[in-house]
Amino acid sequence: MIAVARFIVPNALMNDVISSVTMREVAAAFWMSALLVWVAAYKPTRGSFKEVLKALFQPILLIPLGIAALYAGAEITLLHRVGWWSVANLKTTVIWLVTFAFVTMFEVATAKSRKAGFGKIVHDIVTVTGILVFITELYSFPLLVEIIALPVVTMIVMTAEMAKRKPDDAPAAKLLGCVASFIGFSYLGFSLWKSFQSWSTTATWANGLEFLIPILLSLGFLPFLYGWRTYVAYSEMFTTLSVFGLDKALIPYARWLAVTRIGSDLDTLERWRKAIQSTRPSDKAELRHTLTALSALQEREKSPPVVQPKDGWSPYLAMQFLTDMGVDTGHYHHSFDGEWFASSPMREMGDSLILRNNIAYYIDGTEQAATTLKVKLNINDPEKGQEAEDIFILQALLLLEKAVSMDAIERMKMQIASLSPFEAAIPFGSVSLRRENYEGGITGGYSRYFEIKRGKTGS
Repeated sequence: MIAVARFIVPNALMNDVISSVTMREVAAAFWMSALLVWVAAYKPTRGSFKEVLKALFQPILLIPLGIAALYAGAEITLLHRVGWWSVANLKTTVIWLVTFAFVTMFEVATAKSRKAGFGKIVHDIVTVTGILVFITELYSFPLLVEIIALPVVTMIVMTAEMAKRKPDDAPAAKLLGCVASFIGFSYLGFSLWKSFQSWSTTATWANGLEFLIPILLSLGFLPFLYGWRTYVAYSEMFTTLSVFGLDKALIPYARWLAVTRIGSDLDTLERWRKAIQSTRPSDKAELRHTLTALSALQEREKSPPVVQPKDGWSPYLAMQFLTDMGVDTGHYHHSFDGEWFASSPMREMGDSLILRNNIAYYIDGTEQAATTLKVKLNINDPEKGQEAEDIFILQALLLLEKAVSMDAIERMKMQIASLSPFEAAIPFGSVSLRRENYEGGITGGYSRYFEIKRGKTGS
């Protein structure tokens, strides 16, 4: 009897797991297995497949994922003890671990903006899309239908996305997008209809837990992601400094300063890294000074000093001139020989696969005042330069309005709109628009500059 019980319990648990698997998931597993077999058997892709497997099993990747899995295991244990998790939720949990936990670790580690990357993850944990996906997954079509439908739907969606990249294919992209939307609503409608028909079996505590468990696990995973993000940021900083900036003998002291005086403020940590790279401190006193100077600069940013028009603009005001167009310059900081600057990332435009047109906003000046404001446009794909030039004109007009006056707009708008090179005087400075053709390289490529100068630079 005891021996029979030992086999009954595992079988019952296994039945719970199997019963939770939908036909759509079986179809997805079938096609994924077929794809892996084909990639492994096909000679041209076999070598690359082996390299990918080797990369996946490197300790540098397995160790963090293993620690994340242990953390997730602790979460699962806690939910199990309060009666909210059972083996029936194993499939959902494994899918959550692979598609959320591991993926978000990668997103946090590679995000250009630490705050933006983390904020997006927090925002996406509970969304309307997530609710709709859960409803859609409640019921699936018969296995044969799912096996046929999955590759068809995948091809339609992928073709629609590819068509979006080419303006000439816009009608096809629109049509395929409508087809994909229709299919999506069909899946949703079918699931809603089946849920309504079987409401007594759908509206259960078990289904409620299937929806809640990924959310609870995700919320509980946030502290781990926060610690992981901090570890990655510190590792990147000190690896970079030892290669490009700081004497290796000062690295331990820099690490101690960072931990004791900066802690988890990753924005300050990144700014300190840039300050060290630009000043290249040679001893502990100079290293401490860079951090002290950064702290003083952050205090000044909270209450920026007033700058008279004859001296230029407040750098912290100039950083906001193009925010209405989504332009973010980052921080105003020291570069070299008393020069200070801030710049936005290059905004790329067009759909070229190699070189795209791009635009950026630059602020140059001294510690106290910004003296040059510049919008620079690079036309690397002349055949698709119209969109980029339109954005350049809009940014130039907005910058002139914010930095000078509406009167200046009235005087110069026609020259800016026509992109005619000019130079005009303004109180305490000048405004100019010019074009420089590329010498060699890209045929027909060029750059446009719109500059406003004041203060010593503009005199």
